[in-house]
Amino acid sequence: MEKSKKTKRSNINRRDFVKSVGVGATGIIMGGLLGSANAEQTAIPNRPVSGKKPNVIIIFCDQLRSFALGCYGNKFVKTPNIDRLAQNGFLFEQGISNSPVCTPARSNLMSGQYSRTCVGSRTNEMSSGDGLFGRNDRLKFKDPTIAEEFKKLGYKTALIGKWHVDTRPSRLGFDESLIPDSIFTKGSFSKNEGKTYPVPGFTTDHEITKAKEFISLNKDSEDPFFLYYNIISPHMPILDVPYRYSHMYNPKEVPLRENVWKDGELARDEQWFHIYMWQTFYNKDYQPVTAKASPDFTLRDLTALYYGAVTWADDTVGEILKSLKDNGLEDNTLIVFSSDHGDMLGSHHVWNKERLYEEAICIPMIYSWPEEIRPGTNNSQVASLIDVMPTLLDLCGGTIPGSVQGQSLAPVLSGQKERLAQDFTFIETPFCAMGIRTPTHMYGMLMNSEDTAIEDDRYQFYDLRADPYELNNLAKTGNSATLATGFREKLVKWDKETPRLKGVQYKPWAR
Repeated sequence: MEKSKKTKRSNINRRDFVKSVGVGATGIIMGGLLGSANAEQTAIPNRPVSGKKPNVIIIFCDQLRSFALGCYGNKFVKTPNIDRLAQNGFLFEQGISNSPVCTPARSNLMSGQYSRTCVGSRTNEMSSGDGLFGRNDRLKFKDPTIAEEFKKLGYKTALIGKWHVDTRPSRLGFDESLIPDSIFTKGSFSKNEGKTYPVPGFTTDHEITKAKEFISLNKDSEDPFFLYYNIISPHMPILDVPYRYSHMYNPKEVPLRENVWKDGELARDEQWFHIYMWQTFYNKDYQPVTAKASPDFTLRDLTALYYGAVTWADDTVGEILKSLKDNGLEDNTLIVFSSDHGDMLGSHHVWNKERLYEEAICIPMIYSWPEEIRPGTNNSQVASLIDVMPTLLDLCGGTIPGSVQGQSLAPVLSGQKERLAQDFTFIETPFCAMGIRTPTHMYGMLMNSEDTAIEDDRYQFYDLRADPYELNNLAKTGNSATLATGFREKLVKWDKETPRLKGVQYKPWAR
């Protein structure tokens, strides 16, 4: 790829974008279905074939929805480091999680496959025994992973931060790992799957210290490195953060999404408020001094805390970027910044993630490689988690395994194409829902509890151009019937042809 001068990109507000884009809907009916296992793909001609390969870092946040970032149109939250990464890199407006839950989403990233294929379950299922590391076998992840493929290319592979995948990292291609046993304060870690040790203060501080050490130690290595670096924020507990972040934003000034009201009432749930703030439902040993949220505590207060945690994550990203610059690795390091899923945060009066709604599935998707990727924004190609593995392998001169179900976005990153033949992706959630997300629409169905048949083929249908907050479900109205038929056929075909994991017992759904 020929070096090109950086061009200034004008950021587009996501809401304005979904109202203006009209190309994706009709294209899906004519486009080919690439959701099933692809044949081995050939990388684009522009990829580097000589000289030292780039270092690769995946910076992966937890529960960060794209709507919370300045580069995705949020003018309230302070995210200067992520915004700078986006300004100097390539931003996909349509970043999508294929499984808006921690474990399956992270499995999507590791395998380039849908969760039904790589691990079977769409829930946070971890094997009994040592759930910190996952299974000590390959009954799940039967096909090559992203770390294994980078090892084949001569990369040193490392994991720092949250794992939450149901197979040990050493089984999936990581040379070394540093995994937290608990998060934020009162934390402990395991190095290379060994005995845990406690750390003072916040676990994030320990992780960023070790990440910077890793970068510094490998700056002069003849071999490139592949670092999978995880930032836990803004995952709950969002009150267990440094003081400056918990008090950073004034709740009275916090803007809210239009779908957090129902019949004029603002979303409120005291139990969920407690889970968000202290994770009391999951961590009964950690109780705050004040056991109940004040009656005056509202969704605005909760959102302010969430945004504080977002800025904490942004500052951590800034530490990584500074470390690369200080060690002379800034130009030849390929970075992907993303998240496992978003956060409902009261939209549709629903909390947490797990849903077939924009707030849960829309995630940042930013690629940066100063030497090779020209800055830009794309609003007509859906970029999902299963596409990360084939894209990175393509850019780094690797061969994409035939088991991969995602597709390389390198032709879009290189400017060769504005959109691929498949400009959409598929989504699975733990509550029996599956969907197809295009640049302009969302269409969803419900499966039965046994995961053997479609129970409702007209569950959700939203025109995101006219209805970005998904307030008008067209599924059973007969509106846009031709489009609905095309989406339904694509989703049924994908469900029929995309294989499910066999040979291991698992719980497919949360219910």
